[in-house]
Amino acid sequence: MKLKVVRYKNYGCTMTGPADNESDWENKFYWSFYELNNGNIICLNYTENWEKNKFIDADYDYSYTKYELKNGEIVAYEFGSVKANDINAMSEEFYDWFESLPPYNQVKNSTHPSLEEKKCIKTFFEKHIEKDTKTNTIFL
Repeated sequence: MKLKVVRYKNYGCTMTGPADNESDWENKFYWSFYELNNGNIICLNYTENWEKNKFIDADYDYSYTKYELKNGEIVAYEFGSVKANDINAMSEEFYDWFESLPPYNQVKNSTHPSLEEKKCIKTFFEKHIEKDTKTNTIFL
C-alpha cells in the first residue's frame, strides 16, 4: 500500500530557544501531526537553527503519538476540535498533549516511524504546509 496523509493539523511555531539573551543562536520549533492511511498518527517536530538572524539548517524529528506505558496505560494524541483562529486554545491544546508525554523510561517497547512513513510526511510537509500557518484539523 502506498502511504498517504489522510488528516493533519499544524500548530506552527510553538516554541523558540535558547532562553538566554546572550546567545547568538536561536531555535524555532514547529509541530504538526499527520494521520496516514495505515492508521498511524505521527508527530513532526521541524526545528530551524539560526545564528545571528541567519538561517543555518533545519532538522526533522518524527515520532509516533501513541505510547503504551509499562504500567499498561495508553497515552495518545487525538486531533482536537480547536480552530486555528483561536490562538490561545491552539496553544492550550498543543501543550496539553506536550505535557502528557511520558518519560522515555516509562514507555514499553518504544518504536519509531518507518523510513517510508518519514518520507511520506516530509514530502507532504514540504509541498503543502506553510510552517507558520496554524490549521484546523484538515481531512483529505
